[in-house]
Amino acid sequence: MRIPGEKRSAYPDECGQVAGTFAEAIRDNQMDLAWSMLSKETKGMRMGVWSTRNNIDMQIAYRAAYEPDHPQRSAMLEDFRETVLRLWPLEDLTDLGVSPTSYLDDDHAFAFLPFGASTVPQQTARRRLLNGLILPMLHEDGEWRIDLPGWRFLDS
Repeated sequence: MRIPGEKRSAYPDECGQVAGTFAEAIRDNQMDLAWSMLSKETKGMRMGVWSTRNNIDMQIAYRAAYEPDHPQRSAMLEDFRETVLRLWPLEDLTDLGVSPTSYLDDDHAFAFLPFGASTVPQQTARRRLLNGLILPMLHEDGEWRIDLPGWRFLDS
């Protein structure tokens, strides 16, 4: 699949590094870190899905999302991790690289993390097809955030 947007640099940038850190957090089961990297809309969507799926009051889901010591927080974050791992098998989250970001505009981008990256940085002179993870990103409150509802931009 072609990633929409345009590359502004031939090298990875902050946006791609955030995406890589998110994938590593999911892999390493650092779910508080992964949760903190989500956009507000993504957090809201995940709270709604979790509360509906488990017949939990939305106010409890909200508190679990924003209170680190809430008794339901670990269950909510485990559900989130299981959801992500249904889409990205755990073995895919090892040996990821970071490629240059594709920007739709100053606030929306797609980070691409190619599979099977080596520790030696490399640059490709022309486009080639690579397998990997594509993460929609949103610049929100001065930081790049993972915007999982960002699939809506794939048609642009």
